[in-house]
Amino acid sequence: MTFKSKQQKELDKEKNKDTYVSTVVQHLKLSSLGYAVVSDILEHANSLYNTLTYNLRQGFFVYNTLNFQSIAYDLQTDFKENYHYKMLQSQAAQSVCHKVAENFKSFKQLYDKHYIDGSKKPKLPGYRIPGGMFEVTYPGQSVKIGVEHGIKFASVSTGLLFKKRHKEDVIGTKLNEYIKFRVPDTVDASTLVELTITSKHREIYLHWVCRKKNEVFTTLDKSNVLGIDIGLNNFVTCIPNTGEQGFIINGRPLKAINQFYNKTVSKLKKGNSENFWSGSLARATQTRNNQVRDFIKKSARTIINKCLESGIGKIVFGWNEGIKNEINNGRVNNQNFVQVPFTALRDTLKYLCERYGIEFIVVEESYTSKMSFFDGDELPVYGKETEAQKEQKPSGKRTKRGEYKTKGGTVINADAQGASNILRKAKIDTSKITYKVCQILKTINIWIGKKLSKRKGTVASLSSSTAIRATEPAQ
Repeated sequence: MTFKSKQQKELDKEKNKDTYVSTVVQHLKLSSLGYAVVSDILEHANSLYNTLTYNLRQGFFVYNTLNFQSIAYDLQTDFKENYHYKMLQSQAAQSVCHKVAENFKSFKQLYDKHYIDGSKKPKLPGYRIPGGMFEVTYPGQSVKIGVEHGIKFASVSTGLLFKKRHKEDVIGTKLNEYIKFRVPDTVDASTLVELTITSKHREIYLHWVCRKKNEVFTTLDKSNVLGIDIGLNNFVTCIPNTGEQGFIINGRPLKAINQFYNKTVSKLKKGNSENFWSGSLARATQTRNNQVRDFIKKSARTIINKCLESGIGKIVFGWNEGIKNEINNGRVNNQNFVQVPFTALRDTLKYLCERYGIEFIVVEESYTSKMSFFDGDELPVYGKETEAQKEQKPSGKRTKRGEYKTKGGTVINADAQGASNILRKAKIDTSKITYKVCQILKTINIWIGKKLSKRKGTVASLSSSTAIRATEPAQ
């Protein structure tokens, strides 16, 4: 891995503005010998990480400063003869140097900020657990991809010292037989940027990072906007300003995942300390994380597909920075809410919008659920309200769960009116949004693995319930 200047990074950004980065995560199933070899590589990366961290920590203790203009280069040159460095392929070792340097750079920025504005004093980057495994990254040009018997395989190199140590096993099989990886069908050698080998819960994963050209959709109209309100039972509520029917993504499967996980953890930890950990807990955590990640990505894909089908060129996403810290929906609901990664949904949507040329806007969502959309109630920004705005009362009110009654007595979907207010707060033309748009919405259930939630949403006046698998849109 090469270390680029700020100017070079700007040039690369300009060069790659019409492309997007796609990451494919692959879970490796290795033989015992294959696992031993790959884990050995990652363990040497872990040891190198700790060695570099120790060196920089001691330097900071002595000199109370760090030279970040050359820190990455210095690490590479000073530790070339290090045992763990030589066990890794040179560019893989450089990637470890780069990651350590970035950690200390971030620390120094926070450290300087502490003395300027009195913010919390940061802690020095710490060490990784001895004997653990740390990720290594290989640039695309160092990954050799070939075809054997109609199947794509990739192989990566190791350090010279590593090759000497693992030259042959007892039956004479060469090392490269064990570090070949099957390449996913969606990965192309011409677009491969880098390959990262990671470990989580003692399992090995490959992250194939590819750079591909953005798809161009000429039918998108920036004046067609989709407002998004996030929640629990209704994970996302989407209202277009075009007057078309909105839709809701059912959030109950996500709640069920969290509830089952919490129950499993409670059962496994019964009679043990809070810090207790086991293989069963690791597997349960990994399963839960995979299911949540799957749900998030499919939800984002569903939203984007709907935008592409309807020619929507802009998304307005309602967001509250303190959404996890300040919410108080009771003990059970809070437990579910804080375990829902809304940030991941926001970031995934932003990434997909950039890919397809859809404008993505984040709007502060305070008062959007409380104030009446159809009565034109004022929507101030939380923390910046005037005294008059603080004292104003909403024209409408919530009646029963999921319903909102306007000043004129019309009952609409509460989350739909929240999404509509989010559009209004972003200064979007909402003249085509009618009472009917906020009353009749489609519910979409997302497949999670092989299971499908058959529960219907509990919002008011849902017109239908549709189960889908998120797929790439047809161009």
